[in-house]
Amino acid sequence: MRIQQIPLEKGGLLTAYLHEPEKQFQNASPRQAVLICPGGAYQRLSKREGEPVALAYLAEGFSAFVLEYSVGKGVQWPLPLEQARQALRLIRQNAREWDIDPQRIAAVGFSAGGHLAAALCLEGEERPQAMVLGYPCLGEPQCGLMQPMNPPALLGKGDKKTPPAFLFSTWEDEIVPVQQTLDFAGELVRLEVPVECHVFQHGIHGLSLAKPFTSSGRSAKVDEDVRLWHSMSVRWLRRLWGDYPADTPDPCPTAQSMGGYSVDVLGRSLMENPQCMAILQRYYPLLEKPEYAWGARPLTIRALNSMLPSAIALPEERLEALDKELRQVIFSENGKKE
Repeated sequence: MRIQQIPLEKGGLLTAYLHEPEKQFQNASPRQAVLICPGGAYQRLSKREGEPVALAYLAEGFSAFVLEYSVGKGVQWPLPLEQARQALRLIRQNAREWDIDPQRIAAVGFSAGGHLAAALCLEGEERPQAMVLGYPCLGEPQCGLMQPMNPPALLGKGDKKTPPAFLFSTWEDEIVPVQQTLDFAGELVRLEVPVECHVFQHGIHGLSLAKPFTSSGRSAKVDEDVRLWHSMSVRWLRRLWGDYPADTPDPCPTAQSMGGYSVDVLGRSLMENPQCMAILQRYYPLLEKPEYAWGARPLTIRALNSMLPSAIALPEERLEALDKELRQVIFSENGKKE
C-alpha cells in the first residue's frame, strides 16, 4: 500500500490509499475507487469515518481517497463542495498514474459527509458514477442547524444524471431521522435511478463501521447488524460495475496436457504411472513414504526440487537426468505402463 497526501487549491487535503503495482494483481488493474467524505456536522471531521473506512475498501480491492474538507468557524458553503469537486478531478486526472478506472468512482459519505457526497453526485456536470451514503443529512431542519455553514437541503434536487445510490441508516437515529434517507430513496425511484436502501432497526447516529475499533470505546457505537453495511455496499458496487476478472483457468501441467512425462509435469500426474513413480523414488527416496508423496502431488517436480533443502534437492545435472528418464516413458491415457 502507498499513502499519498495532496493539498487542494481551495484548502483541504486529499489522502490517497493506493495499491502498489504488482504482477500477481494484474487482473485487478485498473482499480475501482471510492472518495470518502467523513461526517462531523461541518464543524469537525470524524476520524472514525475516514481512514478506517478507506482501509476497509482497500482490503476489498478498491483504491480509496479520504477528503479532509474545510469545516468550522468562518467556512461558508459551497467551499466544501468545491473541494470535493477538485478532489474528484484530481483522481480522474491522475487515473493512469494511480492505476484507477476513472469511470468507476463512488462517493462515500456519512452524516454531513453524506450531505457533501450527495451534493457532489446531484449537482454539476462532473459527478462520481455511484454514491454510498450512511445516515446522510439531506433535509431540514438538520441542514439549517449546521451553522455557520448552512448547507442547502438536497431532497428534491435529484435529476436524470444522478448516479445509482446505496443508502443505509437506522430507525433509532435521533440526530438525522431515517425519514430523510427514505425520502431520498423514494425520490430516486421516481427518477428511475437505481437505488438500494437498508434501514437497520437498532443503532445510534455515527456508527461508522459499527465495530469496536471505530467505536471510541462506546458500546452504543458497536452493532453486529449495522456493520454488515460495508460488505453489502461492496457487493452492490460489484453488481453495478462488475468484479475484477478471475476467469483464467488454473495452469495444470498434467502428462495429458503436456503430451508426455517430464519434470515439468505435476507430481500427481507422474505418480499415476507406476514406471514414473519408480523412477521418482530412485531420485527422491523420501517419496517412498506416502505422506511425502502426497505433499509432492500438487507441484511440478522442478518446482518441488527448488523448494527442497540443498541436502535433498537434485543438482541441475541430476534433475536433467531425471527429466530424460521420464521423457522416455511412453505416455498412455489411462496412466498405465505400456
